[in-house]
Amino acid sequence: MLNEQIIPVNYVIEEQLQVIPTKVSYVYIEDELKTIRYEVTIKGKRFISKAADVTEYGIKNLQKSLPETIKIVSCQTCRYGHFNPYGDNDNEIFCLKDIQPHNLVELREIFSTGADLENRKRHLLDYCSKYRPISLKDCFTYNDWEWKE
Repeated sequence: MLNEQIIPVNYVIEEQLQVIPTKVSYVYIEDELKTIRYEVTIKGKRFISKAADVTEYGIKNLQKSLPETIKIVSCQTCRYGHFNPYGDNDNEIFCLKDIQPHNLVELREIFSTGADLENRKRHLLDYCSKYRPISLKDCFTYNDWEWKE
């Protein structure tokens, strides 16, 4: 069954942060996500992402559908947003803004010791004022946002 909802998503458009209602359409079968797609209208132009079977790739597909001058800003696109190296759930990322691991060994140590992970858990499109874009040349981020397919 197709489900739809409108969610607020943060975008930087021509260097200005804007929150724009974005439609998300998804299908769950037996509590498992089967497909997800995003749709947003910006300055009168409609952008629709290619469907994906996980939220992470749905968001990446939305970014790919947008012009270079429009960027999604969220935990998934933030240098402090890390995936769990031991496995995570769909639409799950962890905020490590106060720890800042330098490599995968340090990240594994953080996740193996717990490090208050429940309070660090976020959704991929969450956003906070501490947001900083991923820059792999400046800091380690265990997150494949910048990985090109």
